[in-house]
Amino acid sequence: MSEVRQSPATWKLQLAFSFAALALGFTVALTIAAVVGESPLTVLTVMANGALGNATQIGYSLFYATPLLLTGLSVAWAGRAGLFNIGAEGQMTMGGVAMAATGILAPNLPWPIAIPLALLAGFVVGGLWGAIAGWMKAKRGCHEVLATILLNFIAYGLSAFLIIGVFKSPDAQVPETAPVGPGYQISPIPGLGGTSPLNMSLIIALICVAIYGFIFARTRLGLHQRLTGGAAMAGRLAGLNMDRQTITAMFFAGGFAGLAAASPVLGFAFKAREGFPSGAGFVGIAVALLARNRAWGIVASAILFGMLTKGALDLDIDTDNVSKDLAVVIQALIVIAVASQAGLMSLFDFLKSRRSAKSSNGGVR
Repeated sequence: MSEVRQSPATWKLQLAFSFAALALGFTVALTIAAVVGESPLTVLTVMANGALGNATQIGYSLFYATPLLLTGLSVAWAGRAGLFNIGAEGQMTMGGVAMAATGILAPNLPWPIAIPLALLAGFVVGGLWGAIAGWMKAKRGCHEVLATILLNFIAYGLSAFLIIGVFKSPDAQVPETAPVGPGYQISPIPGLGGTSPLNMSLIIALICVAIYGFIFARTRLGLHQRLTGGAAMAGRLAGLNMDRQTITAMFFAGGFAGLAAASPVLGFAFKAREGFPSGAGFVGIAVALLARNRAWGIVASAILFGMLTKGALDLDIDTDNVSKDLAVVIQALIVIAVASQAGLMSLFDFLKSRRSAKSSNGGVR
């Protein structure tokens, strides 16, 4: 999933595949809408108005995009190190519970201390949850896909126990923790987002993406991680401990996934509710794949999927035959198309070589 360095031609080809995957996802989904009796133009109009119709709609689109920035970043970091992190959902879950627990156990801290402390707790706990999979990969040979999937289920069970049994609000009839202290509450972004729950977590997420881009472009850590994913033999010859690099990659991947819980936990509900990730960890896979693990691409992809999520919510109300699940169909089609790139490129190279061979044979005759 990664490379040490790409030529401009390779990068342009990958970008073209990303746009083609996006176009394919929308084309097939709109075709399905037409087959079930809904006008594709109506579907597009409803989704566009739902995502961008006014300041509040835009705010909701950015609110849905905020955790995707960080779960996409999580998957992308692991991808740069040659790993496939399926566990962002579980890592986000554990990070969010850690944030809520911090805000419940020390409720009276002022915000300059409280918010950084909660964010640190989410990053460290999410990072350690990811590092478990990294350790299993490096030391026991367990594939990270299998390890992270299984750790997701453990995270669901453990978080449910903590939310319902340890930190549960005595006044709530639903599975949620007690509220965090007021110093932990992340404020809305002034003048942006209308009446939506958009909050300063968006700025935190954008800063994290910028840090990610800087690390992989300018630092030794980024170089070592890219060597792990794209030139492991060269890394070993240079004296790098590849096991340590694998664990480090999964720690940072899990840490950023843990931070993704800041928006729903500290910026919206001010507590941890069971199931609060709402699939953001899995959509982050689509974000990273479409972005080709690039920092600016993660921003664009996350915003796109945030708009898609918000716009699709209105389909249940404003159309007769299509539901909000159309957004899930589009996401799945994009993932399938992007994941098929290797096979499509091989087919492209095969057809190109055959065309060249036929031209050569024709030239001989």
